[in-house]
Amino acid sequence: MAEPERVDRRRTALIAYDVCRRALAPSDPVRRAAMRPVLDAWVRLIGVARASSLPIIYTTPVSRADGADVVLLPTDLSAETGAPPLTNAIEGTPDAAFPDEIAPRPEDFVFLKRRPSAFYGTGVAELLRMLRRDMIIIGGGATNRGVETSVREAFNLDIAAVVVRECCWSSDAAAHAYSLDKAMKMYARIRTLDQVAAMLPG
Repeated sequence: MAEPERVDRRRTALIAYDVCRRALAPSDPVRRAAMRPVLDAWVRLIGVARASSLPIIYTTPVSRADGADVVLLPTDLSAETGAPPLTNAIEGTPDAAFPDEIAPRPEDFVFLKRRPSAFYGTGVAELLRMLRRDMIIIGGGATNRGVETSVREAFNLDIAAVVVRECCWSSDAAAHAYSLDKAMKMYARIRTLDQVAAMLPG
């Protein structure tokens, strides 16, 4: 029988990627109900991380209200859908904050993020080096956009990644599945929440 997977909690941090109110606790009741299982998964994952004394790093996607910090480059998807390639929340608004159930504590780290990667222009990579952490557990949304971008960049930075399935989401079901089942497998381990909980000492 194979040995169970383990991660060294002394070398690991949790990245709660873009788990802001706009995504996990939207004002629309239908969307809020649809996202409730993901929020519940995050409640559990953050509890597991706290029990294992992992540093918890939150990111939230923001732009200025006047849009001065947004560069909307032309992409095929935005041309096809009419949706801009960046759809950040407005900095300082409730949408950019976090649901009460998973709100950061004083000991946690919160980074404002203006581009899809958790690392680009944020200081997250520098924090991980300072904390001597070379492994991340990560989830968030959209799976096929920001989470995958962050996982690929972590790989380039020699940071091992474990992606938690139940803590990821996307409005594009096919792209979500492809990212988890195909694209990210080259750069990370993809695991269920139960598997990740078993990987960490409680």
